Amino acid sequence: MTKRLLCTTLAVFLCLGVLCACSYASSSQEGNASDSPQAANSASADQTNASASDATGNSNSGTTTQQQSPDTRAADFAVDPARKDWNYEAPATKTVYLTFDDGPSENTQRVLDVLDRYGVKATFFVTGMHPDYFPMIAKCYEAGHTIGMHTYTHDYDKVYASVDAYWNDLNQIADVVREQIGYVPCFIRFPGGSSNTISANYTKGIMTELAQEVQDAGYQYYDWDASCGDGAEHTADELVEATMADTSYGYKSIVFLMHDGVAKESTVEALPRIIEYFKQEGYEFAPIDRNTCVPHHGIGN
Repeated sequence: MTKRLLCTTLAVFLCLGVLCACSYASSSQEGNASDSPQAANSASADQTNASASDATGNSNSGTTTQQQSPDTRAADFAVDPARKDWNYEAPATKTVYLTFDDGPSENTQRVLDVLDRYGVKATFFVTGMHPDYFPMIAKCYEAGHTIGMHTYTHDYDKVYASVDAYWNDLNQIADVVREQIGYVPCFIRFPGGSSNTISANYTKGIMTELAQEVQDAGYQYYDWDASCGDGAEHTADELVEATMADTSYGYKSIVFLMHDGVAKESTVEALPRIIEYFKQEGYEFAPIDRNTCVPHHGIGN
């Protein structure tokens, strides 16, 4: 009797064990089945987030994987007597460098609007003739255009009164530009260009002396290869015609002279057609930098 009771008890325990094991296995399978779609959803979400991160350049952690190139102009364009890396060779592709003298003025914003509409970057050789518009220098620079200096007064009798007078005038506009963009650029343009002869009325031989001195000091002067003429003296139609006539030789590199000073409204009016003309002729547009082919005129004084 005792043996039979013992065997019965053992059998009951074994059955209970089997039932528990089966219940555990079933519960485990249900748990795994429940976890599986969550894991799939998690993986799908991770892939979606990764795709969104690639598309926007931002990961979930907030770090940027695609960044704009840093602006190196301050380091590269600042006047530096130790740097002599000027280029005198034409670029591989047809390139035109639109340059605007005599601003900033009330016309500068209108020029910027046209350039922005066409996605064109240019160069502004600025003066100090209109102090109310000095903030436009910073605005041009921040829009990606190059800033050069064209002396402060642009008065020939003052600028070319002596070598020292020229430097005093250039240093004045340098102070203005530094205040606006944070440094003094190396790019300059002489009033009248290096080939002007009117300077001889004030100081004989001054252009020969200045052309060498500015380069020794780390500047580079940029004359021009072609011009549309003076927007204060010609109509927009005449400026466009002059552009086509003055660039018919098809040079690969053209530093093109224009003006954004006071009373240069015709330049603003002609600018869209001038840009379209150069586009049709297969030119790319670029602002002046240290790789630009430097145009020098023959010095006339």
